[in-house]
Amino acid sequence: MRLKISQTAASVLYSAIMNFFLILPVLGLTESLLSNNELMYVTTPMTALISGICYLMLHLLKNAKLSEKALKALLPLTLIFFLVFTFLQLAFWLHMDIAIPLGPIDKSPFTLSLAPVFMFAITSGVFIKLKFSNVRSNELRSIQTLSLFILTLGLVVWYQSSFSLIKTEETNAREKVKLIEIMLNKTLTDQQKAFNRIIARAESLNSTDFNKLIKTDTHHYTADYDMVKGLLVLDDNLKLVYGNEFAENFYNRGKLEKATIKSWLLEKSKVTNFAANSLTLKTETPVLMFHAITNLDGDKVRHIIMLVDMNLLFEKNYLDYLSKYDTFIELTPELFFSIDIENSTKEKLLDIKAKYNHFITDKITIKELITHRVFSFISNYQTIHFNTVITQLTLWLTFLFLFVVILIADASRESALRAKFDEVTGLLRLNSLRDELREFKGIEQFSVFILKIDLFESIISSLGHEVCDEILRVVACRIKATMRGNFLLSKGFGDSFVIYLFEKPSDKNSECLTQLLNEISRTYELNNLKINLTASAGCVSYTTPADIDIKHNLHQANIALAQAIQRGGNQPVLFQAAMEDEYKEAIDIRNALFEAIKYNQFSVFYQPIHKLEDESVVGVEALIRWEHNDKWISPAKFIPIAETTEQIVQIGDLVLQRVISDINRSPSLQKIKVAVNFSAKQIIKPDFLNNLIDQIANSAAQFNNFTVEVTESSLQDKSLVSQTLQAAMNKGINIAIDDFGTGYSSLSSLANQPSNIIKIDREFTFGAEIPSKEQRLLDTIINACIDLDKAVVVEGVEGRELISYLRKYKEIRIQGYFYSKPLPLEELIEYIHNHKVKKL
Repeated sequence: MRLKISQTAASVLYSAIMNFFLILPVLGLTESLLSNNELMYVTTPMTALISGICYLMLHLLKNAKLSEKALKALLPLTLIFFLVFTFLQLAFWLHMDIAIPLGPIDKSPFTLSLAPVFMFAITSGVFIKLKFSNVRSNELRSIQTLSLFILTLGLVVWYQSSFSLIKTEETNAREKVKLIEIMLNKTLTDQQKAFNRIIARAESLNSTDFNKLIKTDTHHYTADYDMVKGLLVLDDNLKLVYGNEFAENFYNRGKLEKATIKSWLLEKSKVTNFAANSLTLKTETPVLMFHAITNLDGDKVRHIIMLVDMNLLFEKNYLDYLSKYDTFIELTPELFFSIDIENSTKEKLLDIKAKYNHFITDKITIKELITHRVFSFISNYQTIHFNTVITQLTLWLTFLFLFVVILIADASRESALRAKFDEVTGLLRLNSLRDELREFKGIEQFSVFILKIDLFESIISSLGHEVCDEILRVVACRIKATMRGNFLLSKGFGDSFVIYLFEKPSDKNSECLTQLLNEISRTYELNNLKINLTASAGCVSYTTPADIDIKHNLHQANIALAQAIQRGGNQPVLFQAAMEDEYKEAIDIRNALFEAIKYNQFSVFYQPIHKLEDESVVGVEALIRWEHNDKWISPAKFIPIAETTEQIVQIGDLVLQRVISDINRSPSLQKIKVAVNFSAKQIIKPDFLNNLIDQIANSAAQFNNFTVEVTESSLQDKSLVSQTLQAAMNKGINIAIDDFGTGYSSLSSLANQPSNIIKIDREFTFGAEIPSKEQRLLDTIINACIDLDKAVVVEGVEGRELISYLRKYKEIRIQGYFYSKPLPLEELIEYIHNHKVKKL
């Protein structure tokens, strides 16, 4: 399927892109006001600001009228945008972070995921503006509303997924803090219990036993607990009494010399206390001190201090699955203790924050006595990045779905437009006209016009469909430019146009139609051709809005149009009630013809043709007769109706079969010429001549006694008819031109007509019995035919005076009521027997 974006679809897409940049700041504002995200924002204020700027840029670009120079400048810019988009998207897919400093822009995965989306949207907007300069915002309002809904839904789903991801990460970070709190309290409790056992055993011992016990316990505890580095025993003046190697070094390096530590040691508390030694926090072994006081015999006071390595307070292997968070416990405002496996530095908060982008703060409570702030920083974005790629896919799928929906909606709109409007002229179709008429209110009186181009089929044959389509377009434009007032114009069938004029019917209808026909008849200059044409028109007027019935209206207007065409075209005809009666009669005849043909209800009569010289019967013309419902239907009525359909061909075949049958069973007919009328529609059939020849050859008829009779109008613009008739003459069949002079032929065409018999129409015999111009014209035609060696039959002869005048032509033939009316076969046989028969 070929991808095609229309102007309308482009406008909707452009509006959707603008809406994208408008929705994001709204989401960002909502997030700032309603959410309490501490770790990071889905849509940061800076992202919202950039989105707003992009919306403003596209809004200004939409209304801008770009010059050719500006368009050329935007083209390479669009290419640059596309390359940047490609780089950003690949960078986001392949890397979880970008080392390039982004200044005030938050380098969260969501910001990075939006960067290529922003660039894609901007690139698409600029490209649409380049391709379709007029991106209107009022196109397809319903589809714009739907696209806004789809876009909002997609962005909300993306935002909700991203928000949930942030909340999950924040929960995980706090879970690590909670786990640290539990582990720390458990470790402290365990160590405190162990320390209390030492104190309990040492209570009330003498100095010698106490020293032995302390040495033994120090050895065992430092061996059993890696985190216990040593035991330190001080007297009441905080002088060293005993300590293992680590403890002595600890004491000798003055780690207890700080005033706050001495004050803490001299509190004389009977409860085991613990505290971090701030002087060791920046060393490799930060120390947590457990302190208790015991009394020996003789009231000697001993301070026992257990030194614990703070780095080993936590079973850090349990924290591996949360290793993407670097966690720091605030011991003092200036000192932070790291509890991660690889990072044991103790730094200032500002220095720590400089190394990370996103963190949460929490608190832990130690032994329900001390509360410390905890900072948990994201150090590994791999999981977040992977999930952000998935959430970004929501945006791409939203754009793709939106694009498909707009294309489908636009295709549906175009399909609806094609169904509503004619593709060639852009006018309403008749079905759509019916819908439009329902919307008209308050109509009192109206008129309906149907205009049809005369002989348009011939124009198509000579000029082709492309030129004729252009003619129809121009005709539509001329009609629209000529019409005035409140009207509806529609394309009718073929080359017709339908107009509903909602004005009071008056004599101006004829004037309006004449003006329209004059405008249509103006010369057309198309493809270096000058074309002239005419049109016919039918009009019907109504006086009440209840008369609006397009089927009935067009029916009556078409009846008037048919009258205009029958009168020769190039004229308007106003509908009269009597016309409908004639039309209904024609319909009844057409319907009855089907049954008449099916059951061969036709008869064939024969009108004698006399040779005037001796009044002998030299031929007959077979004439069809039809009796229907006990009435004889005139051929002048049903033959023209049959000519409009293929019925004339079937009727012609039946007549030919009847004539051949009559010739076979009547010797009288075998001795004279028998003429049968054929329609041009029958003659142009590919098998006409072969069938005719076969039927004559297989009958008692003779080729030179059989006459094919056609009207001269059949020969106009029908070269195939002429070729067939000439081939028939070559076989010896006679060809007679009937009603000569009433069609479009002239005397000069006689020599080229494929015929050997000319039948002069009765129109040329009126007044020809006396010296007059009619007589001179008749003489001219007869003499021209004789000079061209064509036999002449004068039709419609009824008066003796004309017979007397025509006797000067020896070979002339007469057909008419002077001698006989058309007769059925039996009466014809008797008539022939009563007259002298002469073979020619």
